[in-house]
Amino acid sequence: MRQARTDRSTRQDYLYGSSAPSLSRGLQTEFEVIPGRRGASSDVATLPSSIIGAAKAVVVVALVIAMVCCVRVGLSAASITTSIEANRLSTQIENARSYGSDLEVQQSRLSNSTHIRVEAASLGVTPPEKTVAVVLGADVVATDEAGNLSLSGSIAALENQG
Repeated sequence: MRQARTDRSTRQDYLYGSSAPSLSRGLQTEFEVIPGRRGASSDVATLPSSIIGAAKAVVVVALVIAMVCCVRVGLSAASITTSIEANRLSTQIENARSYGSDLEVQQSRLSNSTHIRVEAASLGVTPPEKTVAVVLGADVVATDEAGNLSLSGSIAALENQG
C-alpha cells in the first residue's frame, strides 16, 4: 500500500507565490439578481414587540436564576468540604490529646520511686551498704594573667601543696 506524499515538492498541480496561473473567468457560472418588492399582503407574520420584550425578560430572569443556583451549589460544595476538613482536624486533635494523656500516665509511672526500686531490683541493682564522701583538695591548675593555662604555675602549686 503506497501512501501519497503531501509536501510541496511533489504537488505539481498547486503552485505557490507569484508563479501561480491566474484563474479564467469563463469557468465560473454567472447569475443575476432580480430586485423584488415586498407586497402589502405578506405571508410572514411578526410578533408584537410586547411579546418579544416579555420573552427577553423571561430569558434574562432564567439566566439570573441559573447563575444564583450555580453560586448556591458552589457555596454548598465549599461548605461541605470545609466541614469534612474540620471533622478530620477534630479527630486528629482528639487523637493527639489521648496520646498526650497516655504519655503523662507513663511518665508519672516511670518517675515513681517505688516503681524505680522494683525495676532496679528486677535487674539485680541493690542499694549500697555504706556511702563514702570524697573530699577533693585545692585545684592545682594555674592560669597566667591572660587566662591561659600555665604549666609552670601548676607545677609550682603542686609542690606547695605537698
